[in-house]
Amino acid sequence: MLTSSPNGWKFLAYPNIKDYPSNKGGFSFFMKFNEKDQRVTMVSDFNSEMGTKTSESKYSIKLTSLSTLSFATYSYIHFLADPNTMMNGGEKIGWGHRLDFEYSILKSSPNQDTIYLKGNLQKTDAIMVRATADESKAFMTDFKYEDTKGRFAQAIAGKVGLHVKTGNNLSVMTLSLEQRKVVFAKDISADSVFIHRTGIAYNGVNSIRLNQPFESDGIKVNELILNNGKLEAKDIQGKTVEVVEQEFPSIAAFKMFRTGAYTTIRIPYDNTRWITGYQAETLDWPHRREVQLFLGNTAGADLGISLGVITASVRFYDVTVQFKPAQKRFLLNVNFGFYDQDRPNAPGAGKSTPDEFYNKFTFPYQYRYTYDEDEVFTMYYEGPQFVYAAQFPNLKNAFKESLIDGRYSLKYTKTSKQLLIAFYDKRTDKVLFEGIPY
Repeated sequence: MLTSSPNGWKFLAYPNIKDYPSNKGGFSFFMKFNEKDQRVTMVSDFNSEMGTKTSESKYSIKLTSLSTLSFATYSYIHFLADPNTMMNGGEKIGWGHRLDFEYSILKSSPNQDTIYLKGNLQKTDAIMVRATADESKAFMTDFKYEDTKGRFAQAIAGKVGLHVKTGNNLSVMTLSLEQRKVVFAKDISADSVFIHRTGIAYNGVNSIRLNQPFESDGIKVNELILNNGKLEAKDIQGKTVEVVEQEFPSIAAFKMFRTGAYTTIRIPYDNTRWITGYQAETLDWPHRREVQLFLGNTAGADLGISLGVITASVRFYDVTVQFKPAQKRFLLNVNFGFYDQDRPNAPGAGKSTPDEFYNKFTFPYQYRYTYDEDEVFTMYYEGPQFVYAAQFPNLKNAFKESLIDGRYSLKYTKTSKQLLIAFYDKRTDKVLFEGIPY
């Protein structure tokens, strides 16, 4: 059946973000199979190189109780599954992006235009959709993945209060192209929010397909499309579902985190101060000065780290505040890289040195919290999550006093391009930091 499609297949793979919520939610591949020598040619949306250069490898079909599609030799799928996350930026060392390269074939649609699969190890959900001639030209000849990603990014730029309308109800829709996920949040009561979090993957030049549809008021939303550059939604029957924009999400920021609709605040370092090697992202943020002061305390907390930054052997990327509402905990993750002089063709540490020559590390520090009826957090520091994080106690100390000394809550802010969450003191309205929610 794989070779029965002369135009190839769209292969959409969705890692298991239910069990591994910090993982990216979906990846797109375009594949053509050659039965004669059992080789598959593919491109991927993972990055610009994979989207503009074809990869060829072996595949096989194993006939068992459930037939298995195996990508037998190294391919773009193997790169994403590579346990060396220093190479592919995966979610956790040892697991990469939690993508499989062997899939059980579960079933196909009656017309055999869609094949449903499940990864044998990581339980990755995957579907294969028979491609059209136009799609084959777009992705295998004109290499349009980067163009598609750019147009979707442009369509949502500045639209920070997106909702889908089902019946008379609005549900907050948070579309994170970087994390490859979409989260729908529907207000149920004063204490609860219905949350639907699912992976997304590009299903065409104007289409993003959800792994699991969002159901509300009898309507199942399973696709986001671009219609003349405007974002729209579709249900499983192909009918249009209205996308409504407001100034901010209709559910309060504190409630979104308390209920788990948002789980993370990302605070990026930039190179506008003295942190080298990272693109400026905070130039138009309303509380940029506070953000840089908060992050600067980290980079300057330890003499060895300070010297490493100055010599470009240490490169900071971002801090993520990862909430675990069920446990009333959050992790403060400091994400950075060490220059690896032993990498082949290492050019020397410097501001313009490519990121691939830096080994990526995360130093996680855990806090417990409570909150009251005034939507105020109270923080209690519990300690580093890994032994190596304890080797840099000053990193922790840079945050500890500021986090536990105040009546902190959350509120929405924004730039001309994106929604932000501010972590602020309700007594003084002073912002400690702000970041990107997802």
